[in-house]
Amino acid sequence: MVAASWRPPPIRDYALLGDTRTAALTSVWGSIDWLCWPRFDSEPIFGRLIDPQRGGHFELSILGATPTSRRYRDRSAILETTWKAKAGEATLLEVMAMGGKGSVLIRRFTCEMGHVAGRLVFDPRPGLPGKAGKHSPLVLLTDPELRVRPRHPTEFKLSRGQSLLVVLSGRDDPVSAKGAGKLINETDDWWRDWCDEIRSGNHYRDVLVRSLINLRLLTYTPTGAPVAAPTTSLPEQIGGSRNWDYRLSWPRDASVGVAAFLAVGKYKEARAFVTWLVSRACTGGDPIRVLYDLEGNRARRERDLWGVAGYLGSRPVRVGNLAAEQHQLDVYGWVVDAVWNLVDADRKLGRKGRQALAAYADWVAANWRDPDAGLWEIRGEPAHYVHSKVWAWIALDRAARTAKVLRMSRHRTAGWERERELVADHIQIHGFSNELGSYVRAYGSTEMDSALLLLPLTGFDDDRTRLGATVDRIWKQLGAGGPLIYRYPPGQDGLPGKEGAFLPCSFWLLEALLRLGRIDEGLRLFEQV
Repeated sequence: MVAASWRPPPIRDYALLGDTRTAALTSVWGSIDWLCWPRFDSEPIFGRLIDPQRGGHFELSILGATPTSRRYRDRSAILETTWKAKAGEATLLEVMAMGGKGSVLIRRFTCEMGHVAGRLVFDPRPGLPGKAGKHSPLVLLTDPELRVRPRHPTEFKLSRGQSLLVVLSGRDDPVSAKGAGKLINETDDWWRDWCDEIRSGNHYRDVLVRSLINLRLLTYTPTGAPVAAPTTSLPEQIGGSRNWDYRLSWPRDASVGVAAFLAVGKYKEARAFVTWLVSRACTGGDPIRVLYDLEGNRARRERDLWGVAGYLGSRPVRVGNLAAEQHQLDVYGWVVDAVWNLVDADRKLGRKGRQALAAYADWVAANWRDPDAGLWEIRGEPAHYVHSKVWAWIALDRAARTAKVLRMSRHRTAGWERERELVADHIQIHGFSNELGSYVRAYGSTEMDSALLLLPLTGFDDDRTRLGATVDRIWKQLGAGGPLIYRYPPGQDGLPGKEGAFLPCSFWLLEALLRLGRIDEGLRLFEQV
């Protein structure tokens, strides 16, 4: 197939493979069209998902066959796809091995019935745009051995019971295909052991476990950093310009991850997130940034890439993220809340953590009166967003709670508590509309903001009438059809193109309904989502 004529399948036809250092997207048709190496934020080796004309790919498929079913193994990140052809049936197993020194991608085709003919195309093209012929850091080995030439199709045949093992690993430390079967079993055991430690009830356990596996896959193990996504520039709207680089770490995501892992007894993973927050990223020496790179350093500047066509023509393709330059007050609340949740669970916090916590709370106490960019990274003028002020209140409230548990400075704690009450009074006066009977997006505004769906979870206001009215107004004004919710009123962010619904808002709505005692409504929404 000529690269220029290739058209990517729908994003929903891709599955995630990963080893907590990097990740690949593999299509239902057997082609890996996205893989950065050796880290999530490295340049892609296979990038034709967003660079169809010049990007590389790694295909392993059955000629004349159709993939008929696809699933992850139970309690595992191993993916299996069944292919049916006229003369036979085969299963493609794909996995990234866990526990090794470097990343190892394993693919195994096994003929289950009759006989099949297949094709392998190994076409590494590092960079954006991809560069054919550029030295690749990867080496491909097979068992049985095939003569594979980069960019040239290699055909093979399998009869019932026969398999082809293909292993992709680093050129500096190649892994033999002969031992790949053992790596598959060890990785399967690793994931099953990890999943068996999850504490939860039986209702929806399978859904919960799969979600936690994905959360773990998107954690960069060497530093403990969360990764928002393994990709860059997949569009919110096909052909549109809202295409962002998410191969970065948001402290807010780490906070959500801490709560999720603590809720199921995964204390090691929760501590890793908090350690990354206070030891690498938000160290207390400078104001907390909106996002960081995987090491906890300042993220690279956003820039548009020329010569990259984008996913189905969605341009520009970007690396870096301009949100790194914004001031978002609510981030302090998320970070301090994460620290509090961990301390509340095991009553421990190291010296660096205590120092950082005090620095965060002091900073919020001194700066909460200033406007900020808000949660949604809108590229406009700062405003007094109610969500931001509430999370400033949370930063001071959780810092005071933590300080009391750990017996930190009473004088300092009392100062945070006094400032917390001032923040609360300010929000009640300026952030609640008596005319509408609800909280609003920003001071002086009548618009709504889906971030306010989090209010029932915060402890800021225990008046169910006010909270319920706010939730209902958001649902009515920002509903995008069915269970979907817009983040804010469409057309209010200064960007070209159409604003899409944001799925996490639906889950915020779900949890708000449950917290307000509206159980039946919440469960109906959950089934729709």
